[in-house]
Amino acid sequence: MLDLKDFLEATTDSSRRTRTTLIVLVVACVLAFAGFLNSLPTGWMLQRVQAVSDPAGAYVERKLGVRGELTDERYRSLQGAITRAYVDNALAVRVPFFGITFDINDLGLIAGFAFITVLTLLRFGIRTETVSLRLAFKAATEVARGDRRQLETFYDLLAMRQVFTLPPLEDARTHWVASRPRVLRMIPKLICFLPVAVYSLVAVHDYATLSVGSAISPLHARILLAYTAVFWLVIVALSLWCFLRLVTIDELWEEYWLAVRAPEPREARRTPPTASDT
Repeated sequence: MLDLKDFLEATTDSSRRTRTTLIVLVVACVLAFAGFLNSLPTGWMLQRVQAVSDPAGAYVERKLGVRGELTDERYRSLQGAITRAYVDNALAVRVPFFGITFDINDLGLIAGFAFITVLTLLRFGIRTETVSLRLAFKAATEVARGDRRQLETFYDLLAMRQVFTLPPLEDARTHWVASRPRVLRMIPKLICFLPVAVYSLVAVHDYATLSVGSAISPLHARILLAYTAVFWLVIVALSLWCFLRLVTIDELWEEYWLAVRAPEPREARRTPPTASDT
């Protein structure tokens, strides 16, 4: 027979899956943003390539010594090493976990597909967490059967296992109330819009450098703009959807906290019979 411990563990597992998916989403955003930074014309890698192109420049002088000590062999070695590093890191993006490498021009395709996939998984995870939370408190209410202390204990145990969600917490005996700053409550929800911000930067950069892509392959450049626009719309819709569902989880916690802390109904007191009644 199931007891409240089973519901407690099931609800905790569902919130843990949502938390893990959010972490994966952040990692994907960091990788995409790093690839975007390396591809910028104002990036440090390209600036180094341009600086080392002048053998009499200040950058070469600081790296190899004064101009009188500069040799052609040392200069060519430095120039070749910096150029190779630029090509390997700016024109190609490496994904450490999967061990793959793709061209920087495909960043919009790969990042967009990754964001949509992770956001979809996040939406399913949030849905499971919401359902688990409702079922757990329904079961706790039925098991408690008016025992307010048991219901409060279940609520506190479940709230203690939350990380990205900050449920209301209060100790009635010591009058201790857990602080819930609005900033901390909003940060996990704003993570949903992190793919929108990163992909918007990638999309704007793709449109701004359309002439470069057209010089390489006009057909690929047009296809790039088409799927970038579609991916951006889907990412915005999924991010907003996940954000609203996370807000719903906070509202559920507020609702159950009010239910747990609500004053108990007073039992109707029977008036003792008087002599006239007998």
